[in-house]
Amino acid sequence: MEEITKEIIRKADGVVSEVYKDAVQPVVKPLGEVLGFIPRTIRLWLGGWEKWLINGEASIRLTAETIENKIKKVPPEKVVEPEAYVAIPAIQQLTYCQDNPVLRELYANLLVSSMNTDTKWRVHPSFVDIVKQLNPDEAKFLQLLKKRMTYPLIDIRLQSSHTGYNDIVVNYTAVGNSVLERKKEVSEYLDNLNRLGIIRISDSYLIDDSRYNETIELSESLFMIPENTSDGWKRVYKKHLFELTDFGASFVDVVVNPKV
Repeated sequence: MEEITKEIIRKADGVVSEVYKDAVQPVVKPLGEVLGFIPRTIRLWLGGWEKWLINGEASIRLTAETIENKIKKVPPEKVVEPEAYVAIPAIQQLTYCQDNPVLRELYANLLVSSMNTDTKWRVHPSFVDIVKQLNPDEAKFLQLLKKRMTYPLIDIRLQSSHTGYNDIVVNYTAVGNSVLERKKEVSEYLDNLNRLGIIRISDSYLIDDSRYNETIELSESLFMIPENTSDGWKRVYKKHLFELTDFGASFVDVVVNPKV
């Protein structure tokens, strides 16, 4: 099995490299025509994975169509070759976005940004890997964030005057509540975005205390943590904040909410 896997990777790498040589010249051949044949070639070695390949091919085709639509908005004199270290891994990852149009959109944005002289310099090589580590909810969450903005964040605690406190919920915010499918997971999403360097979680707090109202109200209905317990515990909130890092703001501008 290991040898088969290595052969698949070797063949796939060769095919993607050949596709890249053609795909980076958009004025010669439409990207949809070029990228569409990748899985058909690899299928010779994959046998039982044909369903995955068909879906992967569709994912690449749909993304290529999106790229073509977006690149039309870029003046022809500004369209350039994307760097191989961006384009090749991005194309490879597209086969894993079969059921995720949100993530396909991010890869399309990334590729288009890497083909535009106005934005190419802002496309960091790590952006491809960052998209790979996002789920659709996290991508939708990032669409709402703005550079130089600070956002409310709370920890929900049960506190006792005798034994200290226990954190029940850490890093919760109402930001994104209207678009997230799994609203209780926002703390995990923030942890991941913080780990990736996209956001910064701070112990500082917002001067305008009213900006925490929505987050507190939603947390009460979502987590149902009692205000007081019979054994002397009291619900309290630690208020702090989060914001985009400069690196994260660049990622949002280039990949999540590009102008094109």
